[in-house]
Amino acid sequence: MKEIKKRTLYECAHARVKGESIYCCKGYQLHPRPGDGHVDISRLAKGQRLAFKPCQDCLDFDCMGPPVSPEDRGWLKKEAK
Repeated sequence: MKEIKKRTLYECAHARVKGESIYCCKGYQLHPRPGDGHVDISRLAKGQRLAFKPCQDCLDFDCMGPPVSPEDRGWLKKEAK
């Protein structure tokens, strides 16, 4: 069975960072929990996966290139296990 590629904020031209938050400049809420719908920038710093449910069927998703490989994501050193 073929795996369906998920859309991520790493690829979307509408993802923006302001202060400590990642948000959609088109106004979509990325995070369903109560609040402003923004995502904490620490997820980006750690290189975590940024594939959110609202992005998967978004009619305004604008892919700006291929996905960023997991090894090229984030800028914080991963803690030794």
